[in-house]
Amino acid sequence: MSENLVRKVGGRGQDNLIAGLFPRAFTTGIKIAAGAGMLERGTVLSAKEDGTCETMAAGGSPAYILAAPVDASGTAAVAAVAYRSGNFNPRAVMVHEGYSLTAADKDTLRKYDIIFTDMLED
Repeated sequence: MSENLVRKVGGRGQDNLIAGLFPRAFTTGIKIAAGAGMLERGTVLSAKEDGTCETMAAGGSPAYILAAPVDASGTAAVAAVAYRSGNFNPRAVMVHEGYSLTAADKDTLRKYDIIFTDMLED
């Protein structure tokens, strides 16, 4: 009975998403709207009226930052994990193509204890 009980489960390189320790980065479970496609870690999410989330775009209400990649290409909402607070690098977050986070978006996120600290990147 030779079974390998020690193995690497997963790994993550540095992505510069987390910019600081305060406020603390807390996560929560959310649902991504059906048909949202492949979303990457660091995607700013907008909360919809039906309780699901989608990628932040014009007219949206920012609420979370996606903590892990998720595939929501199907016809049903998908469970995901998102940051509900934390200190993030604004250059490492993503929004809908053709959209940029505004000062008003950042103020809205600040109400949820999500702040942005610019970091130098190579």
